[in-house]
Amino acid sequence: MKLQIWPFSLSVGVVTAVASVICGILIALAPEATMAAVSYLFHIDLTGLSRTITWGGFFAGLAVSVLSMTLAAGAVAWLYNRIAQP
Repeated sequence: MKLQIWPFSLSVGVVTAVASVICGILIALAPEATMAAVSYLFHIDLTGLSRTITWGGFFAGLAVSVLSMTLAAGAVAWLYNRIAQP
């Protein structure tokens, strides 16, 4: 089975954007609780690291994360297609 690189990459980019927006909303509404939850996920104390998010920081983080994940997904799909060739 061959992966279509562009649809796969775009799908990963969209999912990354949605997750980033949800994360930004959670941090804006409840920074301490969000950082406590993330601390449990990564098994490290991040509760003292909560900070205020600016609109510029939010959009810069969104752009960088979406672009990097889209490019990484494209690389994964390309490599998968190369390895999975019969």
